[in-house]
Amino acid sequence: MIVPKYVQELMSRAKYNFTLPGKNPNAEVGYTIEIKKYSHYETADTFRAEIDRLKKWVDRQPGGEMIIISRPMHTVHKTMQYATVTIFDPVMQKIEQYIPRKEENTK
Repeated sequence: MIVPKYVQELMSRAKYNFTLPGKNPNAEVGYTIEIKKYSHYETADTFRAEIDRLKKWVDRQPGGEMIIISRPMHTVHKTMQYATVTIFDPVMQKIEQYIPRKEENTK
């Protein structure tokens, strides 16, 4: 499986969400991630388009399944906004290498 640059870039902005599983039926430990906007200035429309593009790519992969749990509907520039998605194996196995490890997220 070839992972496009835009998917790699989105995953570089992602982190695992370990608090949502158990609260949302679409969330699974190790598969649910939060992806932040590129910057505070990115609009919600552009960010939703990025998430939609990611979903289309995941769904095209053999065995690929992605559920969008939440994403911003309105742009807020004062705080960082996130989309929460669940991506299942086998696709997650191929793209999780692009998600920064916890130590890298805290720098």
